[in-house]
Amino acid sequence: MKSRGEILEQEEAAKLLSDNLKSIFAFSLSRLYDRSEAEDLTNDIVCEVLKCAHRLKNDDAFYAFMWRIAENTFKKRIRKSNFQTLEFDEGFVGTYWTTPEEKYLETEELHLLRRELSLLSKQYREIIVAYYFTGKSCSEISADLGISTEMVKYYLFKTRKILKEGIGMSREFGEKSYNPGTFRMDFWGDGDNSCYWQLFKRKLPGNILLSAYYTPVTIQELSMELGVAAVYLEDEIDLLMKHDIIRKIGDKYQTNIVIFTDEYEKELATKIKPVYEKAAEQFNEKLSNILPTLEALDFKGNDYNRNRLKWTFANLAMVFALNLSEGIGRKRFGVYPPLSNGSYGFVFGYDNDYQNHHFNGIYGYCENNDHTAYFSVENYRIIEKCQFWQPVIWDQSMEAMCDAILEKTADPNNAMLLRLISEGFISSHEGKLSTEFPVFSADMMDNTILPVLKPLAEDICDCMIRICDLAAQTLKNFIPKTLCSKGAQLAFIHHQMDVMAFIIETMVDRNWLAIPEGNEKLCIFGVKR
Repeated sequence: MKSRGEILEQEEAAKLLSDNLKSIFAFSLSRLYDRSEAEDLTNDIVCEVLKCAHRLKNDDAFYAFMWRIAENTFKKRIRKSNFQTLEFDEGFVGTYWTTPEEKYLETEELHLLRRELSLLSKQYREIIVAYYFTGKSCSEISADLGISTEMVKYYLFKTRKILKEGIGMSREFGEKSYNPGTFRMDFWGDGDNSCYWQLFKRKLPGNILLSAYYTPVTIQELSMELGVAAVYLEDEIDLLMKHDIIRKIGDKYQTNIVIFTDEYEKELATKIKPVYEKAAEQFNEKLSNILPTLEALDFKGNDYNRNRLKWTFANLAMVFALNLSEGIGRKRFGVYPPLSNGSYGFVFGYDNDYQNHHFNGIYGYCENNDHTAYFSVENYRIIEKCQFWQPVIWDQSMEAMCDAILEKTADPNNAMLLRLISEGFISSHEGKLSTEFPVFSADMMDNTILPVLKPLAEDICDCMIRICDLAAQTLKNFIPKTLCSKGAQLAFIHHQMDVMAFIIETMVDRNWLAIPEGNEKLCIFGVKR
């Protein structure tokens, strides 16, 4: 029968064990590399600690006591396992026999050596592999790499030292090795940006940027954080450097594009909400007053219902405001910086799955090859159930839409025609194309509509500037100092468009605009010259 003191000691030991159960299991898994075996070893360790708890005289010594038992229990398990399967060689003559513990330690050291080799940077790794694995001499390696023999010897000496130190270190993979972060790219500028979108179709490049955002990191640190061998990271980093998306600082790397974090977006949202809500109230009042004048104009689509026409002219005012704001931005910041693809603009990103996005794309001033028509599409997310235009084949999409604006005969060679018809953007009657959105003459747009909407657009533009300035001030606290020079301009670009959506969304929330159940194209307009 156990004494009361022994019971109390076991209860205390059980509590401490419960608090450290995950650590004991991690210890077991690191030794056995098999989850089922590790669970059995964990149970054995717990039983042994509880059985021996009465020997513990000082609670402060519990952790050293627990780990000593854990190590001994593991060794017993290894010895027992090897004893059951090992056959004694009758013909063996000698003075040395490898024990199960020694075999385990040899295997463990091999794992550690492989781990450290995977962390070596390119120059160190190439030389050590060539010398020890390929069997090349120092002079051969020197000729292959174009460096002196003395430098090869230095690298070998340095690498051996790095490996020896690394093997003795305790390393843990970072969270992104098993729980990758979310990175989504965005682009603002001119020209073909497909090379950037191609880069981020996989998780690894985005997670490299997230890991190297606030603080420069070595390739070894990236390797441990991401759980990816350095040899595989090098090509990814070279590609990111080629496009100036990451930069090298000494032997470290740091992200070279702005990432709009979820934390930043949430803090900004509380600051700007009163600003755009007041602007939405004033805008709705003024638009309602001039709407009868605009409805009376002679254009294709003037027979749409009032709600649909209000959407059209509200969006037109937003587009005019964006043009005004863009002009102010150009004067304030100058032209966009050059990009690696030969165009001008910005590549930037988000640490979320576009959760704070308000658009499914804006396609302004899309013109045909003859310069006889153009159109503009604003895909507000709030209306995606009735409008989501995507230019799958860019040139053919432009031509098909502009052919419909000009009411041309359908081009049977245009691969986008059937898709645009089936999605309700254009229609065809006896071979003649027509739009399912309003179309204005260039003269009416420039000399009538724009002057009427200009005061409203100027008010929205003022709101855009105010919110963009607030965003620039806030963003400083959420980006590395090295990117502050890009921050203000990117905040301006990013949030001027957001203001368009903020005001439209407020109008919907307050029932000043209604989202129809049907397939009405609310925020597209065409212009023919």
